[in-house]
Amino acid sequence: MAELLHTIISAKQLSVVFQPIINIISHSIIGYEALARGPKNSELERPDKLFSVAAELGVLARLEYACREVACQSFVDQQLPGTLFLNMSPLSFTDSHYRDGVTLAILRRLNLSPERVVFELTEKQPMDDCDILRDACEHFQRQGFAVAIDDLGAGYAGLRIWSEINPDYVKIDRHFITGIERSAVKREFVRFMLDIAQRIGNKVIAEGIETEQEFTTLAALGVEYMQGYYLARPNAQPSLVVPAHIQIGRAVPRSHDPFRQTLREVTVYEETISPTLSAGDVVNKLRSDVRITCLPVVSDAGAPVGMISRSELLNTFSWRYSYELHANKPVADFISPRTLIMSIDAELHAAGRLVTEDPAQNLSVDILVHDQGRYVGVAKVRRLLRSIADEKLRAARHSNPLTGLPGNVPLYEWIDQLLCQRSDFIVAYCDINHFKPFNDAFGYRCGDDVIIMLGQLLCELVDPECDFVGHVGGDDFVVVLQSQDWQARCGNILERFSAAVAQSLPADQRDYWSPDREGRRRRFGPLTLAIGCVHPDSSANMTHHHVAMLLADAKHRAKELGGSQLFVSRRRAPAALADNGAA
Repeated sequence: MAELLHTIISAKQLSVVFQPIINIISHSIIGYEALARGPKNSELERPDKLFSVAAELGVLARLEYACREVACQSFVDQQLPGTLFLNMSPLSFTDSHYRDGVTLAILRRLNLSPERVVFELTEKQPMDDCDILRDACEHFQRQGFAVAIDDLGAGYAGLRIWSEINPDYVKIDRHFITGIERSAVKREFVRFMLDIAQRIGNKVIAEGIETEQEFTTLAALGVEYMQGYYLARPNAQPSLVVPAHIQIGRAVPRSHDPFRQTLREVTVYEETISPTLSAGDVVNKLRSDVRITCLPVVSDAGAPVGMISRSELLNTFSWRYSYELHANKPVADFISPRTLIMSIDAELHAAGRLVTEDPAQNLSVDILVHDQGRYVGVAKVRRLLRSIADEKLRAARHSNPLTGLPGNVPLYEWIDQLLCQRSDFIVAYCDINHFKPFNDAFGYRCGDDVIIMLGQLLCELVDPECDFVGHVGGDDFVVVLQSQDWQARCGNILERFSAAVAQSLPADQRDYWSPDREGRRRRFGPLTLAIGCVHPDSSANMTHHHVAMLLADAKHRAKELGGSQLFVSRRRAPAALADNGAA
């Protein structure tokens, strides 16, 4: 076995398969994890056997270095997009012989940038000296590599390693993913990891996803990056596009966000240069004004051509004889390859993802902005990222902390906007019948799970392009519907809620005794849902306050019917307005 292993390492008799890592929000592949295999039909073909034998023989670092070289070569040969994720044990991670310079040498030979490589530090082996681990991590990050903790939660030091090395990515161990739709405990652990990662700026990848139920549950929890057999299996020649069965609209609970902003908010007009202007003149312009970081190049017809990056152009002209060689060439020949050209109506978040998710993107190159093909200005990247951060803070202040859905303020603003536009819409008030006795009998944790389940159902069953889901408190949700088939959707919500209660709640939570609101002990059956709907007259209702008056009555009528019922009010304006002739 030892002789076979030494032959495999020295002759690099290894094969590599790649598994995509997918951003389900942008519906794109952000990178691939490289997984090594031993020679076909040999005793060491299986990776678990291959690496365990290497660890026993004390050549694990040598094996991982060989795998690294083969993986990088295959990644470059196939011209795979995004980043390359490479597994490393703590031993190899901290081994100075295989750390200092050897990986950079491979990348230089293959013309692969360190910014496109992520080292995954597996947590399945003990690593007691966190100081050495932290130093190694900082060493790689200084060289431009990103670092990920693999299998978080499966190892020995877990949170301590996470806090010590502050990685770029955190990969949640598949133990917490398997059957997560059936386990409230696992969902709480994932929420906990997501919350920490968001606060300290790490990206979370859920790996080992094997079923649609796991996928949809993780999406509803807010996991953005995913990996697993359900999304795509490892392959020697992996797909370059997201598989067709990964449907973002169906999987992720989306709702209209009235705080959503576009590039219009951050675009400023900047003086342009012609693509025929000589490169020498542009260099002189940059050298005369150190404040200029980039210059927009626009054609005579007003169409954006690209961006000139100060750092890139001056670097080109820093070489001996560069000025003589390039000064008379048109500046169009030096357009930055990192140029982004976007519509003024593009969402800030979409622009932010393009800027931050490409590891090769130059953050000093601002975005060229056009309106129907004509140049209108540039979006400063720093201002863009600051606006996104402000927008997230604003949305967080007005979101329900349990479900993450918009709360009262965005709901009111959205209804006021529809009224102002004289739009036609339906408002549905969804309220769980006898929820307080259920909460009293089984505790807030069980009650929270039911509320979360209802929020997910509502988001799945509305049209994310035109409908709005708001969580206004407790078990109360308000849905603003512009879908033409809104009544059928409400019927589906009632049916799915009843089915979910029957399937997910144990028998003792569907037939129990508990005090009612008057304090009398009585018997309750399965939870049911009441939906009261109103169709506001946009010419009669001036503000959301008027709609709220209509909605309170409709909700009351729906609950009076008992059980899972839909009540559609005929009233289109509050009585006070109707009496005054407003309706």
